[in-house]
Amino acid sequence: MNQEQITQALRLTNNDLVTKLSEEMTTKNLLAVQLTEAQQIIAQLQAEIAELNTQLGEATKPADEIIEGE
Repeated sequence: MNQEQITQALRLTNNDLVTKLSEEMTTKNLLAVQLTEAQQIIAQLQAEIAELNTQLGEATKPADEIIEGE
């Protein structure tokens, strides 16, 4: 291989690496957005579970506890 062929091969390799890096960065950013959305959904579901547990606790109190609370 002469110098021109080596330079061309390196240029192609560099372009491939730049393209791959760009794709990887895009994928990373997309995954970060998806992770944030999933964390928000988890937080909402945990709040709903807590509320439902509170409601269940109130609905299943024995009658004597309800009378004592009045």
